[in-house]
Amino acid sequence: MKIDLAKINNFGRSPKSTTDPATENGVDLVVDEAGESARAERAQWGLRQVWTTRLLRAGILAALGAGIVALILVVFGSSPTPNLTDTATKDTAAVDTIGQARAEDLARQFVVAWLQASRGNEQELDHFVSGNPSLPTAPLFAATDPAVASIGYEQKSRTYAVTVSVSVRAASDANADTVRRYFQVPVVVTEVGVRAAALPAEVAEPSTSIDVKLGYKYRVANHPIATSAHEFLSAMLTGNGEVARYLTPGVSIAPIVPAPYRSVAITDVYSSEDLSAASASAPRPDGDVVRLLVTAAQKVTEVDSVSGQYALTMTSRGGRWEVSAIDATPLYPPAAPRTPSSSTTAPSSTTPRAGAPESASSESRQTPALSVPTAGDVPLFSPSGTDPHSSGR
Repeated sequence: MKIDLAKINNFGRSPKSTTDPATENGVDLVVDEAGESARAERAQWGLRQVWTTRLLRAGILAALGAGIVALILVVFGSSPTPNLTDTATKDTAAVDTIGQARAEDLARQFVVAWLQASRGNEQELDHFVSGNPSLPTAPLFAATDPAVASIGYEQKSRTYAVTVSVSVRAASDANADTVRRYFQVPVVVTEVGVRAAALPAEVAEPSTSIDVKLGYKYRVANHPIATSAHEFLSAMLTGNGEVARYLTPGVSIAPIVPAPYRSVAITDVYSSEDLSAASASAPRPDGDVVRLLVTAAQKVTEVDSVSGQYALTMTSRGGRWEVSAIDATPLYPPAAPRTPSSSTTAPSSTTPRAGAPESASSESRQTPALSVPTAGDVPLFSPSGTDPHSSGR
């Protein structure tokens, strides 16, 4: 029996490749390229890790630096951004209400004391102002009811210019006419105290000659809106009825308690909208708003009454008019546009068109200032629905 020693020695070993050398070289090249790619990827990963570490380190250092800067700013009391609380405090401090009140109080007392001062009572004025003013031998005036008419402030000198109005009459005659007079007093206010810088100086009373125009252009009579206004005012001023039933839902207006008047009669009504063509039986759409100026004769005694005027905002709802507000100010007309020069503007005709209502032609002209109507003996509107003056219009 012949034993093949070569086979025994090669048992378990892979047989030698029978491929040619060229094939073996190609395999080696593929293996080398794969190794190089793996090494390149490992190198890139390592580089990314290095940069990530550096960025994290820089972020931590920046945070630490910002914390240190913030700590320094807090310690030294400064801030890179304005403090809203500090700003509000400065704005509030600009209006020194306490200082203003002290200046007003001293000015009122000073004017009264100065008007009623006489020789021998100089010490009374020393409380308010320095110097030695000349005084009459006996008081010349009796001064009552002092009030501040106006006040100004000069921040540099910390001086308030207070104008005081006071009722003045001759001291020697209790039945003499009382006249309202005005005096300006400069008052200095500091942390130490308050003092007048000079004696009172008499000034003219404020002018009341300005022309005030209102925006109520149409007169109203025998209309449901006037009925609602009358019933509301009667309930509020006399206690005759419940106020809430005449108000728009959500509106709260309290009656006056105790009721100051016995009765209320409407003497005149002006509105912001033309209601003359509207039928009393034709309701306006819900939500329509009309502004009223109501003049009322308010009876105090059996024979005497006083006139009052109420600016009301009325809103239609469900076929009736309800009070939405007692306006704090009356309605004013909108600002008039600039009028072109007369050389470039043709004169407009004031003759109304045929068939057009008179109110329409009045709108094309400039609305005159509304004069306050006087309360007549017979109201323009009566609860019965009749208009006593309808025959005259």
